[in-house]
Amino acid sequence: MKEGIERIKTLSQDIKDKALIKIIEYLCSREDMNDKYLNEEKSLKQMIKYINHKAGEKRQTCEKMIMVDDEEVFGWAIHYFDETNEALGLVEDKDDSWDYRKAQQENEKEEKQDIPKTEPKPKLKKKKEWKSEGQLTLFDFIE
Repeated sequence: MKEGIERIKTLSQDIKDKALIKIIEYLCSREDMNDKYLNEEKSLKQMIKYINHKAGEKRQTCEKMIMVDDEEVFGWAIHYFDETNEALGLVEDKDDSWDYRKAQQENEKEEKQDIPKTEPKPKLKKKKEWKSEGQLTLFDFIE
């Protein structure tokens, strides 16, 4: 019997979100991951946080828009169950949920170090206005 897959199905009984249901269906199709799904430190709520965090990393590179293929999201879901929480950079919070504070703090430190100092741009000189000194000819307009 596939106890790990049954555990995932039990955890997902009340879920109505179509995108999450699609991820769960994919997880259940991966019979090779059955033993990994039995890990008690793993939950669907934590998996969603992990996937959102990974998508947030993509947002930093795209700024205003995130587009993620299904296969990439499925890969993140499998990676979440395949690795320990410690290896993923998750730290335990006071309310026994897992958070990304450690990973976020490390990213913030790296970002602060990577920000190049920009020098002020030199001001452009304005061109002198042309003033006529008498009668104009056609040749005055050709440069």
